[in-house]
Amino acid sequence: MLARLLYSFVFYCVTPLVLLRLGWRSFREPVYRDTLSQRFGFVARSTERPIWVHAVSAGETIAAVPLVRRLIKDGHAVIVTTMTPTGRERVVSLLGNDVEHCYAPYDLPDAVNRFLSSIRPKALIILDTELWPNIIHYTHARGIPGFLVNGRLSEKSARGYDLIAPISRPMLNKLTRVCVQSESQGYRFRQLGVSEKQLDVTGSIKFDSTLPDDLELRRSELTRKFVDKKVSLAASTHEGEETEILDAFKAIAVEPTNLLVLAPRHPHRSDRVYELCVAKGMRVVRHSENRPCLPETQVYLLDTMGELVYFYSIAHIAIVGGSLVDVGGHNPMEPASQGVPMIMGRYRRNIDDIADQFIQAGAMEVVSDQKELLAVWQGMLVDKPKLTHMADAALVVMNANRGALDRVEKVILAIIDG
Repeated sequence: MLARLLYSFVFYCVTPLVLLRLGWRSFREPVYRDTLSQRFGFVARSTERPIWVHAVSAGETIAAVPLVRRLIKDGHAVIVTTMTPTGRERVVSLLGNDVEHCYAPYDLPDAVNRFLSSIRPKALIILDTELWPNIIHYTHARGIPGFLVNGRLSEKSARGYDLIAPISRPMLNKLTRVCVQSESQGYRFRQLGVSEKQLDVTGSIKFDSTLPDDLELRRSELTRKFVDKKVSLAASTHEGEETEILDAFKAIAVEPTNLLVLAPRHPHRSDRVYELCVAKGMRVVRHSENRPCLPETQVYLLDTMGELVYFYSIAHIAIVGGSLVDVGGHNPMEPASQGVPMIMGRYRRNIDDIADQFIQAGAMEVVSDQKELLAVWQGMLVDKPKLTHMADAALVVMNANRGALDRVEKVILAIIDG
């Protein structure tokens, strides 16, 4: 308790800095200024007791959508909270008026309690590892069951939680159930004090993601747009990755049928990425300008939100971002669900268990530097049988891992409805 009180005191002290950072980010993304009061727990009172689903940003929100739809079908109201505008946009786009949405409160005692008093949730579901000591403490104190879904911890994160054991162990012990992605993840949680009674190895619900209803229509439109082009999609890239990818692509772009679709993780960086493409001598078209892709176009900049899934549908190869620089790697299940052969870099700590399955099955190639990226990329583009094998292998891994959503739903409903 003393450790959590000290943590809260420190959080109050640094809150002005948090607000300054929020203001700084709002210069690039003005939406960060919207509904600032929600971050301090000032939200409209719920008319019914919803299940509170917390997903940090866009990736977690997309993963949560099938579970949220299941909960709604089971007769439960749902409120989804996020921390970022991209997550908010995904909630609005994918779930619309089926759920309530607001930003999650900062992990300050008064903000959390104010939020809980207004929302009166019947349960809390947290995606991945967005663990906040006060949120978990005060939901537990009110008798609200708390669930961690898609639980994962890299070795680095596990060491970090162990260093703050006086805070992390009581926090984890207050969760009703911890649903982890794999046995190795379960081991890391057990080492941090999670009991066998709390722990369920359910797998990742990201394997159970569903494709949009209009996928075939959009695929046809994009196929016509990129007729006679062999598309490589570099998805969810970060600063530094675009340089490596574009430098490698220079040799590949010599063949005019090769096209790079470049999709930065954060759309507000698109102007800088566009300028980088121009500086590298690439002929580039921006998706937001709705211009045609000409025969001489080399790079197509996907600078909008929510359309990546459609571009995967026409991609021959996917380079999964966050792995060529030290971010930790983004979700390979998105391209794999559509049978797209993948390339990742060496930084995969966020998804190492999952990436290993695709690597072992032959659905993913791993590169350690720009030279290897070029060699692997070129080799895949000219080896059609290999691409076919990799595509088939990706779908095999996806199908073998489906079912996590059913297991998670069963765990949650047994407690909420039981």
